[in-house]
This record gives sequence, structure tokens and C-alpha cells, in this order.
Amino acid sequence: MTTATTVIDEALALPAADRSYVVQRLLVSLDEERELSPAWRDEIERRIARRQRGETRTHTRAEVSHDVESLLAL
Repeated sequence: MTTATTVIDEALALPAADRSYVVQRLLVSLDEERELSPAWRDEIERRIARRQRGETRTHTRAEVSHDVESLLAL
């Protein structure tokens, strides 16, 4: 039987882009339990499709932190 811990351990071993995809899919599954407007559902699906086609790039935590710090220093 697969446990949540096993799934998480396996997901953490994936490359960043694949981990991002997994997170997106999990978030969508949670959103499906809540009422979302059709516009938000369409937006989510567009973002997932763009990610799957490689049209977006992931950013490391360090990159985001650096960018935020740079912006705050202005």
C-alpha cells in the first residue's frame, strides 16, 4: 500500500519542473472540492497546459528570494 510519506518522498526526488507539475495538479484537485468560477477553472487549466508544454519556467526559492530582496531594496 502506498502511503502519503512514500508519495512525498518520491515526489521530492523529482526534478523541480516535475515537482511543480505535481503541486499544480494537487492544488487543482483540492480546488475541485470547492466551488470555483468557470473563469478560474479555465485559468487553472491554461496554466497547467502551459506548464506541460514547457512554456513556463520554474524558479528556485533562492531566485525568488533574491528578486524580492532586490525589489524591496529599491
